[in-house]
Amino acid sequence: MMLFLLFMWFLISIAFITTLIITVVKAIRKRKVKGILITTIILFVVGLICLVGSIAASPSNDDYTVSKSEDNNSSKSSKSNDEETSNNKKNLNVGDTIRLGGVDIKVAKAEFVQPDSEYSEPDKGRILKVTYDFKNNGDDQILADSTDFNITVDSNTQKNFFGMDDTNDSFTEFLNKGNSISGYEYYDVPEAEEYKAELNFEPDLETYKANWIIKNSDIK
Repeated sequence: MMLFLLFMWFLISIAFITTLIITVVKAIRKRKVKGILITTIILFVVGLICLVGSIAASPSNDDYTVSKSEDNNSSKSSKSNDEETSNNKKNLNVGDTIRLGGVDIKVAKAEFVQPDSEYSEPDKGRILKVTYDFKNNGDDQILADSTDFNITVDSNTQKNFFGMDDTNDSFTEFLNKGNSISGYEYYDVPEAEEYKAELNFEPDLETYKANWIIKNSDIK
C-alpha cells in the first residue's frame, strides 16, 4: 500500500507541476486561468493526501517484533534494531515468532518422517515436515499461505514432497482479526547440517522476508 501511494503521489506531482506551469504561462499571457487553477489546486490536495497516506502506511517498529522461544534462553520480546527495521530479517530459530505487518508468524517445529508407502520414496533421501503458525493481530483480513515458505539447503530451494497419503498438508486461509491457523508442509531434502525456512510474506502490497534456521538438533 505504501509503495502504491508513493507511486500515485509521484504521478500526481508531475501533473501538478505541469498544470502549475500552464497556469503561470496563461497568467503571464493574461488568459483566463480559473479552470486550470482549480485543477491545479485539486491535484495539489490529492497529492498531499497520497503523501500523508503513504507515510501513515509505512511500517512501524511494532511490525518488526521478535518473540524468542524459551528454548533460546532469550527475553520474551525484543524490539527491532537497525538491521531488523528493514523488511529483511535473518537467522531466527525454530520456535521464534516474528510480527510482520501485524501478523505473528512462526516456524513451530520440524521433524523427519517416514514415507507411508514403499512406492513414494523421496528422491533426496529424507522427508522433512515443517509446521508453520500464523495469527492475525491486525485490523484487516490477511491471507495465510504455507507456500509463502520455501526450504533451502545451501541456497538451493528444495521441492515439496507430494508422496504422503495426507490430505491435511498445506493450507491457504483468509484470517480475520484475532484468528490463527497452524499447518505443515512436506519437503524432499538431503542430509544436511541445517535447513533454512525462507518466508516471503506480502500483505497489503508490502513484502516482508524472514529466515528461520532449522538445525539438526531442532529436528525431532
